[in-house]
Amino acid sequence: MKFITEMELRDLYRKEPFATYVLESDTKITPGARQFLGDRRVTLVQAQYSDDKNDKKSNTSKSNQAPGRESWCTLRLRGRMDCIESLFLLIAAELLRSGDAVLSEEVMALGKCFRNLKIAEREQLAPDKIQFWGWSAEEITARADNLEKYVDISEFHIGLENGKEIALLNYLRASLREIEPTILETYWNEEQQVCAREDLIDTVNLIINILCMMMWKGLGGKKWKR
Repeated sequence: MKFITEMELRDLYRKEPFATYVLESDTKITPGARQFLGDRRVTLVQAQYSDDKNDKKSNTSKSNQAPGRESWCTLRLRGRMDCIESLFLLIAAELLRSGDAVLSEEVMALGKCFRNLKIAEREQLAPDKIQFWGWSAEEITARADNLEKYVDISEFHIGLENGKEIALLNYLRASLREIEPTILETYWNEEQQVCAREDLIDTVNLIINILCMMMWKGLGGKKWKR
């Protein structure tokens, strides 16, 4: 099963706006992607299976209902999480080498939040509540509302004095976006049409929001400077 994310739809819509989006029969859409379509009043059409395919799909889904099953989905999710954790360390080291010790420390601190998330998934626990810059998760979400669409990084930003730092943060943000589909693949309950670990997705999105705020400050945004 494939999941369509908000970023994929955003890229498609940027290239050519559309009024209807057809979702293939073996494809699901993430909550963020569904909201993106709703905000732009795009009609979502779900392609239908034939009866034979429905029967096969039903039999397959019944054998794959155990949340967090030790399968290729789980292994792919955990492997991806390991890569992201390493990426936090690599980018923090590069920022420190570039002379931005403060930003490097912030990325390291955010990396620890992601490590705690990774542990929560493996031990099947609820992720720890994140506090950053003295703000609660609720405050961060409110301050970063819709901010991601305003930090669309292009070639122009690379030419800025801190272009390298912005590009590194953007790469980390884009890499984190790949986590949501793998969580959905691993913990999707076909019968109830819900994700059993939505709490993991919420935490990943919170970390992405914090990265967007870091990028916004780097681009000259003053709203969140302490």
